[in-house]
Amino acid sequence: MKLNVLVIALAATAFGSLAANAQTVIIEERRAPPAIVIEQPPPSSSVTIEERGGFLGTEKKTTTETTGTGLTGECSTRTVHKEDLLGEKTVSRTDCP
Repeated sequence: MKLNVLVIALAATAFGSLAANAQTVIIEERRAPPAIVIEQPPPSSSVTIEERGGFLGTEKKTTTETTGTGLTGECSTRTVHKEDLLGEKTVSRTDCP
């Protein structure tokens, strides 16, 4: 009988020590925000030159050169606009590799 009581006491002690060592584990998952990609057009520069000439300054020539245009930023555009007594004319040229 003493042996049964001893076994029960030992089992109760072991069970109590296991309960004292119990740990709570919390797993927290956080999702990263989606990546945001902002595409900016490449910088471009523009130069405009205006010239007057002809009889009493009646002729006007405007030349505009723009570099860094296009999707890759490697293009250049040249636009020449001429005005005189007979009318006006615009010619544009774009170079892209």
